[in-house]
Amino acid sequence: MPDPIRRIFTATLILGVPGAGKTSLLATFAEYLWETFGKILLLYSWDGGAIPTDLQKRMQQGLIRFWRARTRSGEGLGIEGLMLATKGYWPAKINPETGETSPAVRLVPPVTTLYTVSCRKTGETLAQLPGSQLIAPTYCTPCKTLHAVAELNVVEDVHRTKGFELVGGVAFDGLTSMGSLVLDHMDESRGAGQIGGEKSAFGGVVISGSVKFGGSNRADVGFGQTRARQCVHNSLSIPYLVEGPVFTALSMEATDEGGLPIVGAKLPGRAATDEASSWFGNVYEMGKTTDEAGAEHFALYLRPFTDPQNRRHLLKTSASPTGLPPILTDPIGQPWAQANLGLVYRLLNADLARAVAEQLPGAPGMAATPTEYGEPFQLLPSAHPAPTGGTSPGALPVLTPPVPFTTPAPVVPVTPPAGAPPTVTARKRARVDPTPTTMPTTTTPTTTTTTDAAPQLATVGPPPPPGMKPPMKAPGS
Repeated sequence: MPDPIRRIFTATLILGVPGAGKTSLLATFAEYLWETFGKILLLYSWDGGAIPTDLQKRMQQGLIRFWRARTRSGEGLGIEGLMLATKGYWPAKINPETGETSPAVRLVPPVTTLYTVSCRKTGETLAQLPGSQLIAPTYCTPCKTLHAVAELNVVEDVHRTKGFELVGGVAFDGLTSMGSLVLDHMDESRGAGQIGGEKSAFGGVVISGSVKFGGSNRADVGFGQTRARQCVHNSLSIPYLVEGPVFTALSMEATDEGGLPIVGAKLPGRAATDEASSWFGNVYEMGKTTDEAGAEHFALYLRPFTDPQNRRHLLKTSASPTGLPPILTDPIGQPWAQANLGLVYRLLNADLARAVAEQLPGAPGMAATPTEYGEPFQLLPSAHPAPTGGTSPGALPVLTPPVPFTTPAPVVPVTPPAGAPPTVTARKRARVDPTPTTMPTTTTPTTTTTTDAAPQLATVGPPPPPGMKPPMKAPGS
């Protein structure tokens, strides 16, 4: 039965030396998926190690689907296979017993999007296309009409791809080999002259028949580290998983920035050893421990620790401080009873359930949390204006922008002085006469007026045009 509380999962990394039991631990992951959710595991393998009996048993029972990814060995397809596989792609045709495929097998995504195109008049389905950019004018035989794209009904359908219905988890074995594959690709590409840059240590191209190798340089190592990180991030985008993706990797001793010895994932270059743990939510280490009687037990380390050689193991967990023990050790004669990845996930589920039970007073809870946000907006059909500018029932009137209105300036009335005779103003020409002319003026006595009266002219002049104030002095005064 599925857990009532869905834990927010993340990617998990399993470290260990060769033979520590990392791949066998993936069988316990498949058992957990089936017993808890009724789902199966997709196992992608780039590693050259053995496939343990426990894992092959679950393959025969159908709980694990295994792909030996290096059998897709077409030239130049290595990095493409990494990028697509870590997004959940799977071979279109595969041998389920051996996990082998053809060298250039097509990879299919876990989710398929189809666009169904139909005729609006007859409802006849005209096409089913994988992309909206492929929709074009289509001829409908029943109505004998070539419809434009705007005249077609298009329905988008997103669904799980055929064959992925039972998939609930993915595992990648292993991250060390995936990083090495990137360096191999760069080596071959440099030998073929496809990339340049810094020369390798031997400074030339190694040729053997039709095979050419150009070696690797520091830029290739950085490129390999970046691709390894990208593979981990890609896996977090795989849809419909019920538990987070799991990666395995060889462990490696290195030093951190302070010069202290550490143990982390083995990747291209030593610089990524202390950084790789930050790409994952859980980092565990599979190994062995010895009891007082000298007997060895498989053990799964869940929390960071310092070993007798004073090396810090870069492990971590997403559990609470008391949610997981530091180590799970198998009893004698009971392999995978405690060193069990499914048991770890069950402990994480129980840890979350205990934490959620400690409710804050008045907390609304998940049931009151909305799944949609934003205000809905709707434009009714009757609110659309008539397309031709005419009137129709329920149509809105077509509005025109208003003409800007300018208030005219007020006209100031001018009152000439008392007793001033009317004066005729001569019409002025556009051309200026070089000979100055003097107009006769008549001097009149000025009278004192109140402050409310308009200012008086010193001399009599022509009345100003409408809307203009009179000059304070007459021309020529």
